[in-house]
Amino acid sequence: MSGAIPFSFFQALGSKPAQLHRSGDQAFPLASLIDEPYWEGPYDHFKGWAPGKADSSKSNRPAWASGSLPPGFERWAEKKIDGASNGNVTGAQNRTSHRNFYSSVDDPLRITNLDHELLEPIARALRDHRVPITHVVLVLMESARKDIFPFKAGSHLHDEILSSYTTPDHEVLRNLTAKLSKLTPNAEKLTGEASGFPLSNDSSSISGGGWNDLTELEMGGINVHGVLTGSSLSFKSAVINYCGAGPLPVNFMDEVKAQIYQPCIMQIFEWFNQLKGDSTQNTEHTRFRTELEHMHERNWSSVFMQSITGLYDDQNILNTKMGFKQSIYRENIGQRNAKYYHKDMEEINYFGYPEYEIRPYLQDVVNAAIQKNERLFLSHFTSTTHHPWGTPSDYPKEQYFADDGLMAKHEDMNSYLNAVRYVDTWLGDMMKVFDEAGIANETLTVFVGDQYVAPIYNILLPKLTPSSGQAFSEDTPVSGTYENGHISNFRIPLVFHHPLLPKLQITANATSMSIIPTILDLLVNSGSLNELDSNVALDLMNEYEGQSLLRPYQATHNGRQAWNFGIINPGGTMLSVGSAAVPYRLILPLTEDFEYVFSDLDTDPDELNPLRGWSLEQLIGRVQRNHGDKAGKWLSEAEKVGKWWIGEQKRLWNYQ
Repeated sequence: MSGAIPFSFFQALGSKPAQLHRSGDQAFPLASLIDEPYWEGPYDHFKGWAPGKADSSKSNRPAWASGSLPPGFERWAEKKIDGASNGNVTGAQNRTSHRNFYSSVDDPLRITNLDHELLEPIARALRDHRVPITHVVLVLMESARKDIFPFKAGSHLHDEILSSYTTPDHEVLRNLTAKLSKLTPNAEKLTGEASGFPLSNDSSSISGGGWNDLTELEMGGINVHGVLTGSSLSFKSAVINYCGAGPLPVNFMDEVKAQIYQPCIMQIFEWFNQLKGDSTQNTEHTRFRTELEHMHERNWSSVFMQSITGLYDDQNILNTKMGFKQSIYRENIGQRNAKYYHKDMEEINYFGYPEYEIRPYLQDVVNAAIQKNERLFLSHFTSTTHHPWGTPSDYPKEQYFADDGLMAKHEDMNSYLNAVRYVDTWLGDMMKVFDEAGIANETLTVFVGDQYVAPIYNILLPKLTPSSGQAFSEDTPVSGTYENGHISNFRIPLVFHHPLLPKLQITANATSMSIIPTILDLLVNSGSLNELDSNVALDLMNEYEGQSLLRPYQATHNGRQAWNFGIINPGGTMLSVGSAAVPYRLILPLTEDFEYVFSDLDTDPDELNPLRGWSLEQLIGRVQRNHGDKAGKWLSEAEKVGKWWIGEQKRLWNYQ
């Protein structure tokens, strides 16, 4: 697929822009915050925190970390893991003992919240009744902006739509409101957020995809506000979502060539399988076990599915590297001998088919897990909301913007909104599959926004097609995700849906690095793992950089801030730097071709008026004049920490 469009041509040009920052070992720039008086000793599953002290991660190898460990667990391996890449992108034959590994003890940025109690509504629900999590589903939603999940009255996009109507009469506005109220009904159900349109305030009454959500009132799970993606390049984002590892800040997917420095969730589930051994095969032994014990002893299977190609940018290789045991792509379902192939299958874009083509395969995977008495980790990637935002030819299109001769200005956004409505309906139908299989009340479904690769040939050959991505002309003068750090490319939805969890709205200026710690926290505290697996999960939760969203999010600790970083497509030209402690945001240029950009998301949430400067000193002066000395000081620190993080990520990925 990469060769089918001029994407590979861009790479073949071989141009390497002048780098402002280089990788390599470097001291943490805010040294006074990691001095010995701030060090913390180990207790329970917490390994301690002492940056600069000799790394004790190997000497403190957990008791369970022995034998043949799966990929992702290399830092505890006694010797090189058979078949595992040495993790050096250049292919140099380094010994495993000479490689760099992540250490939570030595990470100067790490702030944990695992020492805090669970949020009270969650704790109460887990205490008062069983919340079984037999299966976990992770849905990556292409170009799903937070402001369209659900689409809300009074949002920036809503205002843009309204402003396209110069003198609308009452009937026009009523019809428009009716259409907008039906845009994302299933997102309303999943998030517990009403869109605010008069016809949809009672979202439970709206059908979408045939899904009649039977979740009780005030139940349904956790909806997180304030989350940013860690990358506007899709597969770098996938590494964050599945593996809790920060991306590699270089152009394109060199992660495919390297060893991922954290265990991916699929590899953790595979390790749970190895720890069980053959005990599940002994039916006589398991006959008299309780229902909970039966769930504990069932093996996990991991399946990925999407209706588009799996060959783009080596996604199939990355999926195997991350630990998926089975993957279903366009290449599988589009074959004439495929189980559900039909001759009228319609390709809606240059990537493949609409989501509904995988529905029967989804049903088969779910039914197979039930029949085999397995626990299922299922992941699905939606793609219709990627450029060119095509929907099936028989799908009814709506016009949301005024048709006043200026429609071409809003054509892309209008197509995108139709694709959003299509995917929302599909999500409802997907949830219906779980209902029909009888597993809805034992399934944790995580929905997270994702970004796809903006076609770079738009930059090289702009007449071929409009640019794609999340940001549109209604948001910013620069459309797409490519070399575009605008906030609309980074705000994403994140929902942890379970019918037996309380409906909870929380705010955390976090990134999707928190997904794995939160899943593990839920599995442990819901009693969904046996004692040994729980101990492994508790150890691993303390190894990830992200915080658990089941607990109060810690924006600061002992003067340190919870920093967050976002790679900007294609990865090596600029970096988004933010902090949970303040509303400020820095776009840090990694080459000499881009400006420094500062915004205050409290006063300018849609980044309509950011401050810019070709040098940091120039920008600091402007920030101090407009936002005060505190903001200027933060900007100076953000630039230093961002530069340090770039080198640190290259070190962790053993990138040379």
